Amino acid sequence: MSNTMKQAEALVNIALETYIQEIAPDLPSTKRYAGAMVANALGIAQRRLENPDPGDSLVENLSVESLEFIAKALRKGKISTASNSDLQNILLNYLEAELAITNPKFLERRKENRS
Repeated sequence: MSNTMKQAEALVNIALETYIQEIAPDLPSTKRYAGAMVANALGIAQRRLENPDPGDSLVENLSVESLEFIAKALRKGKISTASNSDLQNILLNYLEAELAITNPKFLERRKENRS
């Protein structure tokens, strides 16, 4: 990880911790929803900085040039389980990696429900 990314990660961590500990508790009830959205956005940014981009792995696993290419190819039927027997698992792994960043609580509940 580059020094710039480490600095960005540290800044987001400090901002989130400060917000949660010092600002959020004193928000009036009319601002709590907006406050929760701010905390959620900072949490997503924090997890994005801490984890590799799941899209990179998806692009690599399907040996294509970009996520945009994958989306277009899927819509046109150029990538399918007929052309890639492991497609469902590859897409599921990508989705779970994205959810671990954008909505980890949902992912945890989903995994608990599967058990």
